[in-house]
Amino acid sequence: MKKFFLSGLLVLLSCVSLFGVTSAVFEESASVAGVSFTIGEESSEPGGGGTTGNTALKILKNTAVSAEESNLADTINGPSFTNVNSTWVQTLPVKIYNKGGTVLDIVGTANYVNDPDTLRDDLYIEILAWNDANNNGTVEEGETGESYGHDTILRFKNDTFDLGELNGSSTRGYILKFDGSGLSEANIGKTAVYDFVFTGVEKVTQ
Repeated sequence: MKKFFLSGLLVLLSCVSLFGVTSAVFEESASVAGVSFTIGEESSEPGGGGTTGNTALKILKNTAVSAEESNLADTINGPSFTNVNSTWVQTLPVKIYNKGGTVLDIVGTANYVNDPDTLRDDLYIEILAWNDANNNGTVEEGETGESYGHDTILRFKNDTFDLGELNGSSTRGYILKFDGSGLSEANIGKTAVYDFVFTGVEKVTQ
């Protein structure tokens, strides 16, 4: 009897372990790709782009347009920032859409595309909540919410930022706020390119 009980317990534990692995498998990422920073020149605006591989997590190509199918992408092209220096600050508003029916935990991180001079140690990013109250795609007074973190791009990649939950069939706005507060004259003329990634992981309920 004791042997039978132990065998049953092992089977039960195996099933629990298997559920723990499979229940968290769903994970998709939407990104702002190829955001470039050049230290010491002049700036330009973001472009558009996109792919269509994800089933649930999408990024809006145009933040002034609703989450209709033609405005959804997995990736959009990022801006090229120039004339970046220690007093430079620039914001990039984005909207993420959960096309699926389950709640996703959103996490922000960065990928280094090209950074031979390790500007990731000196460039900073902050991610803030954005409530686009009038849905015009422009960040206006009173629309900026809580900060989810402010640190170097190095730390943003290594530690990531927890950006809260995104319900099914819902849109959430974020502001990527960049600054060059860690830069010095030694960085002049250097260039770096990063992808900024929003990953959605299906929320596992206990």
